[in-house]
Amino acid sequence: MDRPATERLAGAAGLLVLASCAWFALDMHKGPLLSEHVKAMVWPWAPFAAPGRPLVQDLTDPVWQFVPWLEFARRELHAGRLPLWNPHQDGGVPLLGNGQSALASPLVAPVLLFGVEPGWNLSLLARLLLAAVGGFLWLRCGGASRAGAATGAAMFAFSGPFVGWLAHPHAMVAAAAPWVLLSAERTVRARGSGAVAGLAVSTWLCLVGGHPQTAVMVTLLAAARVLSLTRAPAALGRVGGGAALGAGLAAPVILPFAEYLAHSAALHGNARAPLVLPVEALVRFVSAGADVGPRVEAAATVSLAGLALAVVGLVVARREADARFWAGALAVVLLVSYDNPISRALAEATPVHWSRGLLLVPLSLGWLAARGVAWIAGGACPATGVGWRRIVAWSAPLAIAAVLLQGARGVHPVAESASLGVSTPMLEHLRADKETFRILPLHTFLPSNSATTLGLDDVRGFDSMAPRAWRRTREAIGRFTLDSNVEDVLEPWDLAPGGRALDEWNVKYLLVHPQLPYGAAEMNRSFGLDLESVYEGPDGRLLRNRRVLPRVRLDGSGSTTVVERTPMRWRIDCSVPSPARLVVANPYFPGWQVRLDGRRVHPHVSDGAPFEVQLPAGEHRVELVYRPVPFAVGCTVTALALAALAVLARRVGRSGKPAEHAEVVAGGGST
Repeated sequence: MDRPATERLAGAAGLLVLASCAWFALDMHKGPLLSEHVKAMVWPWAPFAAPGRPLVQDLTDPVWQFVPWLEFARRELHAGRLPLWNPHQDGGVPLLGNGQSALASPLVAPVLLFGVEPGWNLSLLARLLLAAVGGFLWLRCGGASRAGAATGAAMFAFSGPFVGWLAHPHAMVAAAAPWVLLSAERTVRARGSGAVAGLAVSTWLCLVGGHPQTAVMVTLLAAARVLSLTRAPAALGRVGGGAALGAGLAAPVILPFAEYLAHSAALHGNARAPLVLPVEALVRFVSAGADVGPRVEAAATVSLAGLALAVVGLVVARREADARFWAGALAVVLLVSYDNPISRALAEATPVHWSRGLLLVPLSLGWLAARGVAWIAGGACPATGVGWRRIVAWSAPLAIAAVLLQGARGVHPVAESASLGVSTPMLEHLRADKETFRILPLHTFLPSNSATTLGLDDVRGFDSMAPRAWRRTREAIGRFTLDSNVEDVLEPWDLAPGGRALDEWNVKYLLVHPQLPYGAAEMNRSFGLDLESVYEGPDGRLLRNRRVLPRVRLDGSGSTTVVERTPMRWRIDCSVPSPARLVVANPYFPGWQVRLDGRRVHPHVSDGAPFEVQLPAGEHRVELVYRPVPFAVGCTVTALALAALAVLARRVGRSGKPAEHAEVVAGGGST
């Protein structure tokens, strides 16, 4: 067998061993890595869900947000529909346009194909492997030895930040970072079309990863790296062209996200609170378990051995331009992450959590550590035989991987299969009602977005965006606040008197915490409502609004029949003996179109207001269809980008593999 084939076989075997080690080290064989036991702390699940170990609050987002979105998207795809719109939170919101849904990323494909079990763990494993392989190839193509590249890859993929954010879209974006760096550096050094195509694909992978803030940081790092390598217009043009091509591939995600962002509350006072890490949290680089700073936000460990190797690499390579760049990149991330005047100013002036740049710190440290491995190994290792130098060189990545994987054990709790999709009598009561209605959970009942999994329409919701117009409109229902554990909360005592907005927005049920002294009689008397208790049990109290108005109704005489109702389409037959006004109590958002008897009409409706359609006397068919223009434009842009990629592929096929000029690290050798 020739040497390249042997190397490929060895690489495949090494990847299989790495996957197996990660799978068992993180306890993926025991069940999905999800904080499902958080449900034991909230109603309606509290009486039925088994309590687990103490929670890390940041790790509950997959339970309340990411997994429900993926489960909903899977149902839509299996029904033959694109998951562009989620009707179950905030009165209805874009789903693909919500950057954190990450529906276009291939890394969530296992969940969409196989469901949460086993798809969720396969998705997490894919993120780890993508990061590890990308880190190895990036360092190797930069001139590092195999042992040095393996050291840097282990420090990155198994680092505290990457493992901590593993179940979040942050990790999907960060996993693409070494691939972006690899392809950008190759594009600078090679004039062939293959490098440009590689940069386009890696850029696409980064942009569809699901966390725009992290994508911004990766972009800034890659741009700085390119500028450190060249200022030549031709090389910069190739890099810019490849990046633009990648953005074109991601256009069906980027453009809807831009539209949603422009209409979101995130840009108008609803962004997360400014966050900087306390300086004391730097201790997390040397002590992963130190109780300093937020548990996940401040995670920073790359192992003591990795830090030591990085220090050695910085010392021995301090005169090299590349070493100075990566040391500078490390310093910048630390500067914007930990408490100082600059980090505070950035945190207050922008909606970006710059501390999450810690995800990229292991790349800088990994580069320096790879240089340290080369120095400790004493330069080029023997081509044959297994000497002490080879043993010393390879002991570094093996020890670092073992230490980091051991530290990763238990970071993410394991959910038992029986806990997935656990229901309660109250939830079954709601599911048994086949009418169209909305719910309003009060206090910390049924945390925001979890209604998506249940297929219930909630007036609340939480992600980093939220439609601004709807948030203003729903103030007529009551005063919504943020709770430390459950986002987007309406307390019973903050309901608006009279309840008119509840009636008009089709809120049929109020869900009340069983420990709160608020029954139908008390709320009717206090707020002028007309509620009746239809269920009361250990999982809560269900109050029905007897004045609720239908979601689809006429302001005038006649009748309506909902012929079809899907997330992105409503078909309504109307019969009116005289001119009337059709009201559909869904808040308007750009992209929704109205057709009357097959002809598109433009109702005078503002964002966040219900649909209103004027009907002449007679029989009519009214359709409400969600067809966002940015998505259509994005698909067109992607088609053009794919055509350009095809041209590049043909050029590569005709000219063969382009020559590249790698900058080899001194002493890297082939260990």
